[in-house]
Amino acid sequence: MRRVPFGEADVIATFFTADRGIVGAVARSARRSNKRFSALEPMHGLAVTIDLRPGTELGVLVEASLARPRLVLTADLGRLEAAGRALRWVRRAAPPHTPEPAAWRAINALLDAFDAPPGEADDDRGPPSPEARLAATGLVLLGAVGWGLELERCVRCGRVAGPGVVACLGAADGGLVCRACGGAGLVLRPDRRARLAAAAAGDLAALDETDAGVAIDLVEAALAAHAGLARE
Repeated sequence: MRRVPFGEADVIATFFTADRGIVGAVARSARRSNKRFSALEPMHGLAVTIDLRPGTELGVLVEASLARPRLVLTADLGRLEAAGRALRWVRRAAPPHTPEPAAWRAINALLDAFDAPPGEADDDRGPPSPEARLAATGLVLLGAVGWGLELERCVRCGRVAGPGVVACLGAADGGLVCRACGGAGLVLRPDRRARLAAAAAGDLAALDETDAGVAIDLVEAALAAHAGLARE
């Protein structure tokens, strides 16, 4: 997910793993020799061996090899920036050493979509922008870590908002807040609320270009409310 210099020649690498969630590890002498950990780059899928002793937060990287290269993604600046933001969301939301299978599937689905050659993964709605795919993945990630936005009923009184109803949403509140309960800052038209719900359910192509900024702001606000900046 990221790498930062440590000491004279080492690197501290942060990995998002299928079995252990977020794991940090020291790569000894990684800056002194490019051959030892040549595959240690973000965005690609890696096979890693980490020596992680009981009671320690930080392991030692023993081996890293490239298992799933994503060369199309890393060659496209727009996709690369969107993918980087998604990884920062995961770092903020996922606790260390805790498997998060739904978040794991969501982030890999996004990275694989970004790695598809232009036109290959598009449907009859046309190619979603990187920002629209990022926004949809952010909504999925919120649900994966237990912070999903409630888009069907008021989070305070439970009143259902029908499919044709204009509704108010507060990310810090966790979803819709009906006017009888005080409302919330963002007013959602029924069509946009339906697209947000479809995206949160896993449809990476559900959002249009006008939805992307709104959804990204919602994800950021929800992360700020639940996780703050502690894991940034």
